[in-house]
Amino acid sequence: MVVEIRQMNAICVLGWVDRLHIAVWRGSGVDESHMFYREMKAGIARFGSGVGHLAVIEPGTPLPPPEARKVIARVFNEHPGAVSAVSVASEGQGFFASAVRSVATGLMMLTRTPVPFRLSGSVVDSAAFLSKHIVSPDGAPHDGRLYVHAVLEMRRKLHQQVPRSA
Repeated sequence: MVVEIRQMNAICVLGWVDRLHIAVWRGSGVDESHMFYREMKAGIARFGSGVGHLAVIEPGTPLPPPEARKVIARVFNEHPGAVSAVSVASEGQGFFASAVRSVATGLMMLTRTPVPFRLSGSVVDSAAFLSKHIVSPDGAPHDGRLYVHAVLEMRRKLHQQVPRSA
């Protein structure tokens, strides 16, 4: 399996590895939250259920505004049961990591359907968690290393993008 990059700009890159949607964020914005929403809906339409999501928050990423948070949470409420698991990997430390954990927890609280959820300090830990919850159509679990390699590729592509000026 390889990563299928579907959307990319200077703020985020969104892609799929089979049934896992991966979003690598180094910024936040309402437009990008709508991109996320459309991509998750497309994946749910394509796979039906058993979809997972991995959000990778790059160190120093600004927190999403409230409107963006609502858009992100909306897809989970519109398709209860379609998402098998969510993990947020934030490799920053201190106040940044605490703020990301708080926002991620709040987002998941906005969803009305419980979804297995894990906050993590590393992509490796998130990948291991998700590989236990996402299976191929033939019922075989995924190898979390595939997710880690996909994130590395997505990060490489994201960091080739020129950031927008503030």
